[in-house]
Amino acid sequence: MGNKKTKKMVSGMIMMGMVGTVVLSGCSSGNNEAPNATNAATAEPKTTETAEAPKELVNISWYMRKPIDTMKDQEAIEAEANKTINNAVNANLNFTFIDAASWEDKMKLMSASGEEYDLVFTANWTNPIDANVQKGAFLPLDDLLKQYGQDILAKVDERAWKAVTYNGKIMAVPSQSPFTTPQGIVFKKDLVEKYNVDYKQIKNLQDLEPYLETIKKNEPTITPLLVTKTVSAAGDFIADHTIVSKGIRYDELANKLVFEIDIPQYVNNYRTMHDYYKKGYVAKDAGVKTDFTAEAKSGKYAIMRDSGGYSEDGSKSTALFGFPTVESLVYYPIISTSNMVGAATAISKTSKNPEKAMELLNLVWKDKELSNTLAFGLEGKNYTVKSGAGTDDISIDAKSGAEQTWAIWHNWLGPLWDQWDSSWNSKASLELMQKNNNEAKTSSILGFLFNGEAVKSETVQVNAVYAEMLPILITGSMPDYDKFLGEMKQRLNEAGLEKIKAEAEKQLEAWKAQNQ
Repeated sequence: MGNKKTKKMVSGMIMMGMVGTVVLSGCSSGNNEAPNATNAATAEPKTTETAEAPKELVNISWYMRKPIDTMKDQEAIEAEANKTINNAVNANLNFTFIDAASWEDKMKLMSASGEEYDLVFTANWTNPIDANVQKGAFLPLDDLLKQYGQDILAKVDERAWKAVTYNGKIMAVPSQSPFTTPQGIVFKKDLVEKYNVDYKQIKNLQDLEPYLETIKKNEPTITPLLVTKTVSAAGDFIADHTIVSKGIRYDELANKLVFEIDIPQYVNNYRTMHDYYKKGYVAKDAGVKTDFTAEAKSGKYAIMRDSGGYSEDGSKSTALFGFPTVESLVYYPIISTSNMVGAATAISKTSKNPEKAMELLNLVWKDKELSNTLAFGLEGKNYTVKSGAGTDDISIDAKSGAEQTWAIWHNWLGPLWDQWDSSWNSKASLELMQKNNNEAKTSSILGFLFNGEAVKSETVQVNAVYAEMLPILITGSMPDYDKFLGEMKQRLNEAGLEKIKAEAEKQLEAWKAQNQ
């Protein structure tokens, strides 16, 4: 799109049947009845005044949290994308990007005032889908999907619909996403080679002890284990439990809700961290360090937490941290409801053109080149082609850092698996994400979302206790572990965690009655 190389690419995609149907459907006449011979011979020629006027383009707005702070090329990219959108669905797309600091307040205000908009980004972590459904901000999509969303229905993981269904109605379109991101232990490559460490055999926090001891004794300028105020240490995973609310998890084996702080594996992991802290494997000021990535990039740590690598070659962490790494993938979290709504798109109840909004969204899912243009921007300006120009196996280098002036993450648009092989995600990593999705365990309560409205004040108080005490717990920096754990349990109980659990149990029982 937009230059000769990309035009060749479009023709290649037409051969694959990915774009041609869009172009044909967009260019077909509204009147498919062919005149018979008599009509053709006798019909009066149409004058300019009586000719059918072209349909006016429908403007569709798409509100989204600003993906990066340096967005600058919106007008040019929208103009290029709208060449396809105008022809295919007779619509004109315009994004409204809102800074992270004001994004949620802006969307709440728009919903409260009844302001008109069409498509909107929603997730479990920002502009939450459940909160918007509760206040009636979103339209049910079942009929719109059946009529206008065939390509969406063909590509969305069937399991993901459960995570966006409320009272039997689909309230958003879930994206293609890695529903289970493997947790890995990242090792500085030069050090594991120096000490001949079989790092792939290290599978949890406790397995690290011999290597941490080696680093402590022999590398005075290196801190053995990276942990910060907000990011816990590598290998501290909790198996067979699904997070329901802060401090409460669902035990998949026992089929019941439990307090996180009562799970034996959880208690033992942080007892281990306390031991590691006392032995000097963790920085003394770990509990006040706030920038995990900056700490990792310093190169002063032997072991770090995985940032979402998907493979044991360490390529993702190597690219992020800036020095060679390897890693051991140790745990794939259970696929839960929250995992499946990391990114989704809804249609506002105030939309004047919901049918056209769904048509447009379906086109983004249908047209691979369109979705990649919206995500990556323009060739030569926002990315360069590495190989495969004019084919469907294109590979690109997308600009990053200070040079990056455009980015919309593919799963924020919807079709992640249609992403070109790129510096964001390689084709191999995308295939591995899909494999992980297919093979990982799925929660037995997939589709259940806890509504904390009835325990709002208790939730605020529990969150405050965690904000104060969790940095001490995950860094192991308390003087007496058992005393600290006892105080934390007492404070959580006083804050209302018991009441939150009781409310969650009531909602879960009601959900099970309807869904199991």
